[in-house]
Amino acid sequence: MSLGGPKPRTLLAALLLQPRQVVPVERLIDLIWDETPPQTAGALVHTYVSSLRRAVGKALVTRAPGYLLDVDSDVEQFNKHLTTARQAERADDPATAITHYQHGLSLWRGPALHGVESAFARGHAMTLEESRLSAEEGLGRCELAQNRVEDAIARLSSLANAHPAREDTRELLMRAFHRAGRQADALNVYRDAREYLLDELGIEPGEKLRELQTAILNGTLEAAPPKATVVTAPVVTTQQVVPHHLPPDISDFTGREEALKQVLGLTEGREERTATPTVVVSGFGGAGKSALAVHAAHLLRKSYPDGQLFADLRGAGRDLEPQEVIGRFLGLLGIPGQDQPAAPDERVELYRRTVSDRRLVIVLDNARSESQVRPLLPGNANCFVIITSRSRLTGLEGAEPIELGFFNSVVSEEMLSRIVGTDRVGAEPEAAQRISELCGGVPLALRAAGAKLLARPHWPLKTLAKRLSDERRRLDELETGDLAIRSSLRLNYSELDARHRKAFHLLSLLDLPDFGAWVAAPLLDISPYDAEDVVEHLVDLRLVDVAGVDQIGRVRYRFHDLVQLFGAEQAAQEPATEAVTRLLEAWLALVETGVKKLPRVTLGLRPKLHTEIEPDPRLAEDVEEDPTGWLHSETDAVVRAVERAHDLGVDELTTTVITSLLSSPFAARNEFGNWQRTHEVALRSARERGNRRAEAVLLAGLGQLRYEQDDFAAALTSFQQAAEIAGEIDEPETLAVACVGMGTVYRDLAEFDRARELLDQAITLGDNGVVAAASYGVGAIHRDHGDLVEATRAFERCVELFQAQDDQRGEALALRGLSLCHRATGAFAEAVALSREAEQILREAGDELGATYAAQSLAKASLRAGELEGVDDLLAECLEVCTRQHDRFGVALMTRTLGEVALAQGRDDEAAALLEDALTQWTELGLPIWQARTMRDLAAATANDEMWAQAKQLFGQLGAREARELEELSASEWRSALP
Repeated sequence: MSLGGPKPRTLLAALLLQPRQVVPVERLIDLIWDETPPQTAGALVHTYVSSLRRAVGKALVTRAPGYLLDVDSDVEQFNKHLTTARQAERADDPATAITHYQHGLSLWRGPALHGVESAFARGHAMTLEESRLSAEEGLGRCELAQNRVEDAIARLSSLANAHPAREDTRELLMRAFHRAGRQADALNVYRDAREYLLDELGIEPGEKLRELQTAILNGTLEAAPPKATVVTAPVVTTQQVVPHHLPPDISDFTGREEALKQVLGLTEGREERTATPTVVVSGFGGAGKSALAVHAAHLLRKSYPDGQLFADLRGAGRDLEPQEVIGRFLGLLGIPGQDQPAAPDERVELYRRTVSDRRLVIVLDNARSESQVRPLLPGNANCFVIITSRSRLTGLEGAEPIELGFFNSVVSEEMLSRIVGTDRVGAEPEAAQRISELCGGVPLALRAAGAKLLARPHWPLKTLAKRLSDERRRLDELETGDLAIRSSLRLNYSELDARHRKAFHLLSLLDLPDFGAWVAAPLLDISPYDAEDVVEHLVDLRLVDVAGVDQIGRVRYRFHDLVQLFGAEQAAQEPATEAVTRLLEAWLALVETGVKKLPRVTLGLRPKLHTEIEPDPRLAEDVEEDPTGWLHSETDAVVRAVERAHDLGVDELTTTVITSLLSSPFAARNEFGNWQRTHEVALRSARERGNRRAEAVLLAGLGQLRYEQDDFAAALTSFQQAAEIAGEIDEPETLAVACVGMGTVYRDLAEFDRARELLDQAITLGDNGVVAAASYGVGAIHRDHGDLVEATRAFERCVELFQAQDDQRGEALALRGLSLCHRATGAFAEAVALSREAEQILREAGDELGATYAAQSLAKASLRAGELEGVDDLLAECLEVCTRQHDRFGVALMTRTLGEVALAQGRDDEAAALLEDALTQWTELGLPIWQARTMRDLAAATANDEMWAQAKQLFGQLGAREARELEELSASEWRSALP
């Protein structure tokens, strides 16, 4: 069933997941566009519903305030079978369970909600996939229960291969092999599981899987467990010491409810445990690890009545040795120092023997490494151990990891309220919110800010908010008594050697929004592999965070704001110019490699470099494999690097070159914000240094930006300034590009004589790329004047010029221009073929917006030929792309074309609404020829003779071909001549 694109599929998914329920239009808009809908969302939903109704018929019902789908969905049927199967399995009826598991699984025909990318669908798809895997395991379990061992082995083997991290599947498969007498195969399953979990996740298999392996090795699987031998211990006459050695609990403990629940949950099922329940709480310095551990330990006093032990393993500014901590613990447990053995192994043995029959909570705070912690673990299931560390300590077997992130704004403000009082926060909510934001969700920072406010009860909250807003003072402000973010960060900073310290300094100075590890390579003049190790070490020390994985599969990193401020503060004396220049040169080489693989969307100018820079081959591989993905991932970092390079005094030549190179990918994606940021900072740098050539180049780039933003007045100003400077310094290349830009703007404004003069000048001055672009404009002017023979010749010449330069995008745009000429002469079949060819080339070249315009031409040619099947859907997709890319001209064009389609189909009211909307948009853009064309169509739709006369008059003033075409026609006559 073809629905015409991802958004109609998303609409279908939203309705299918709530069958026979009315889903309001507003809710559908939120689901389809992930709560960031375009202004045209309502119209688009109407179009998608029309497409969907053609596919599902009467099952799609309109019912205020939205729509419902009256169907029995596969999801409902699957869930019913799954529920019945599980009930039968619990009732010890495996035959019935098998039947329903099989019926449910037979409904699957591929990945759940495949092709639907909205956030709500991804969440549902994950849930459904988990249910499917659970059903597969249930079926395998029931097959084993009925002694269908080979069936179970086949099923579970396939499932384990597809989902190697699922330990439940591995366990069932081991049991199936054991049942079949294939013990070696069962043990191989465990070995494969362990290798995978260690290699991919860095963890050992879970307790159930380990115990199952042991039982198979010992030959005790499914045998009755032996009775334990009871040994009567000698009577101890001395009274047992009960230590309560915890720091005070925190009365205003805030925001770690889920983590606390996870810690306390590990105490359940104590009777069945054989290993010490252990949790490792890790996170950023100041994230509240110690607070969580101490609070949890206090809550567990009743469950562990024999006492609580606490040790700060980084006490007194140094790392404590395990033997020293054991000595303290033994003393607290009633064994004086003279009775403690000196040998480390004997001391550990005494410690474990002493706690073996006691139920203790042991808190090991600020652990540095696994080796520091291991001797302190009791070795029995009676005790409960809570470890805190800035490292994850993944080498501790069987420990439950809990990672503490940063507080969100709500929890941050709640914590501030608990410290300084709800009345004070409630009186200044905006200032409280600002303080919370500037503390970056770090509990230690919030506590320091709260303590400062408590110490100064006369301060309004806005006073502290203002002081924190000054980045140069923020770390100073977050210091009160022994509460200091700077001191917390200095603990890890002190562990850096010279290389890692330099990397930390330079990365902090650059202040990138995120970055790949490779950037440390040119900064430190090392290999990319060494750079990755350097950055990962900073991650281990919690000085750098992992931001995620980019779209080409590389890890991205970032700084927390407070860490970046600390790093920049420490880097005050770090010489940075040479290193940052190397980084920019590396970026330049990589950006140029990427741009070469992409269609040329702007003419582009850049200064000649004194030397050609070759990119590192290992880094260039990523760019060449996926240039679009690489540029998308690196753009924000490059833009910020250009800004910071200017601040740090780096030569503007490199920044100008990068800025000019980025114009083409920015234009392809309509990334106006980044495009403007790079040009403005590079232009400022060029002007400060008096580099007039670079200034002209950048002004021409800004002109292109303003043109893409449909700000024609600003575009003209920038192009004119570029042309003026280029003329003064005798730079014909830059002057030619500026002339093409001005000529293109004047053509859109229907000032054809001035446009032709400038385009002819560009043809005289420019290289082949400029000549081809100018020829395109000349052909368009001929077409608008009605000289279709000359227009066709110009566009054919344009195609040849672009083909000679191997510029596929330019060739495709020229083919689209040629298509419009054929459409104007009534050669609709040729127009359709050329538009379709142009669209295919542009899609293969990765130019989504260009392909959208070619698709519009295809729709318009089909309309003129009277072939309306699917045109509505095609134009709806075009409108969606233009809306997403903020292309105002495109939105107006697609809206008008949708109006033309409605007019041709006799839907006059809908046509009038769409055309009125388009007319408003053309008026806002200030494009008179498009206003006239839309007024003509609107007059025909509404039988408005006055508007018809206005449209004809405007065509005449502009000298457009439509003036002659409509000269003897009335609105009704023109309307009747439409296909």
